[in-house]
Amino acid sequence: MELEYEHEVTKKIVYKILNNMNSKNDITLERMQHTRNKVVKYFLEAELLFKYYDIEKTGEIDISLFPPMARTLKQIYDAEDIKKFEKEMDVKKISKMTLPIFLTLLKRKLFQVIDFEETFQKHFNILDMEKKKNINLEKLKSFVGAIGDKINPEHFDFFIKYNMKNNDKIIKDGIIFDTNNNPTNVPFDAYKEMLTFYKSF
Repeated sequence: MELEYEHEVTKKIVYKILNNMNSKNDITLERMQHTRNKVVKYFLEAELLFKYYDIEKTGEIDISLFPPMARTLKQIYDAEDIKKFEKEMDVKKISKMTLPIFLTLLKRKLFQVIDFEETFQKHFNILDMEKKKNINLEKLKSFVGAIGDKINPEHFDFFIKYNMKNNDKIIKDGIIFDTNNNPTNVPFDAYKEMLTFYKSF
């Protein structure tokens, strides 16, 4: 399997991940191939993101940028995670990260991201019972409460408004608004971004 990465280190890291996956016998061939494709694409995006942040082209980036970069790649880093991460880097005396360090750190939560994607899709399909490819936010509000996130209606409404205003990854196309310009229904991509943002909020 030829991997189209710019850097050899990325190829080595991904090959190792894929080889470890091959040793597992508890998943179907179809699911393994699906996961492999996601892993390959994920590290391609990671390479591009590191290049984007490496403005000075020195091959090094301040380590404090890792949490926001990881969040761009759908990893969850809340305030507590960031505090633990900063403490760990301080103890290890790491102030800068190269591409290998960045990719190695990403591996920690890699499969949480892969599994999250599938979980998002399953939950979306449950809520989209009429197969309209969008879900009602009132249903989502009830669902979030039912799966264990204790959030009252006022906080949920505030979160949606805050998210719509501040999460620039949400594409407004496909979102249905009422006459007061409040969102009532969202498609899968917006739903996924909202829930990812919520978990990091």
